[in-house]
Amino acid sequence: MINFGNCVLGFFLFILGIVIVIYIIKTKKETGEDTYGSTIKLGVAATISILVGLDLFIKELLKLV
Repeated sequence: MINFGNCVLGFFLFILGIVIVIYIIKTKKETGEDTYGSTIKLGVAATISILVGLDLFIKELLKLV
């Protein structure tokens, strides 16, 4: 049986990670500088969010097969 909560959470985390990556790219273009390494921290958070989101989402979708 598919767990709808995990499926939605995974999709939400995946979308959140993509939004963070777009935010990083947009602010990096505007300012051109990295203040106190915040870009690296946000990039790591976005990567982890995308990976965890995909993991949850794909696990639940594979239960349908």
